[in-house]
Amino acid sequence: MDYNFGIVQGRLIQSPEGCLQWFPQEHWESEFFLASALGYNFIELIAERQYNKRNPIWTDEGVEIIKELCSINKLSLYAICNDYIIDHSLIENKDVLQQTIMLISRSHLMGIKKLILPLFEKSELLENNFDYYKEYIETIANCAQEKGILVCLETGMRGISLLKLLEYLDHPNIKCVYDTGNRVSFGENLYSDIVLLGKNIQHVHIKDKDELNNNVLLGSGKVNFYKIFQSLSLIQYNGSYTFETYRGRNPIRTAKYHKSFIEFFIKETSEGDDRL
Repeated sequence: MDYNFGIVQGRLIQSPEGCLQWFPQEHWESEFFLASALGYNFIELIAERQYNKRNPIWTDEGVEIIKELCSINKLSLYAICNDYIIDHSLIENKDVLQQTIMLISRSHLMGIKKLILPLFEKSELLENNFDYYKEYIETIANCAQEKGILVCLETGMRGISLLKLLEYLDHPNIKCVYDTGNRVSFGENLYSDIVLLGKNIQHVHIKDKDELNNNVLLGSGKVNFYKIFQSLSLIQYNGSYTFETYRGRNPIRTAKYHKSFIEFFIKETSEGDDRL
């Protein structure tokens, strides 16, 4: 069985101290060769928390270079995450909505299939502010649908609340991201939430976190990956996985280990063991 594995942009190159989510600046092109050599299928591109004119997604020339790099390395252009909305409120500034609409247009030029909206911090989506976000999220979803791009919401809400939101929005082009590390850090029952959300889960972020909420090597934190993949198997999830993981001392060695680690648990749980 083939798996659609991606890795977040910047995770294959050592970042400056204290930077987890980081665009690899002048080294960004090399990641496409590294990802291909390690057997990954795509790099999940990022639009950074602060606008960066050096990020190639914002220029036609940059988009063409990205497409060429993917073609050379047999990678797909599959997903992009708009981190900009984490530091800029989606509902308090019309420019932020326009930035997202522009990102959809740029993503369409690249042939990207999924737009991840991380609704945290300045754009934190909660059960008591659904109404404020509804119009904005629907506008984004409609625009993305016209371009053939699925919108996947990433939130900190409990599974039952997220399900209520998706039912409230009732939009065919809005689904959700399931992030293993974020969910465990919020103290939720990761495994029952997966079953509850079912087919609404259309993208999975893989990470592990420790008791201090630090992103750590897979298998060294609080996430029980056997149960995660057992639950995903129960809902017959066959979508994509993006490694949003800790780099370790050597990002290449770490990425290789993480991929093997997750492949083991997918295979182990696909054999039908019903232990929970």
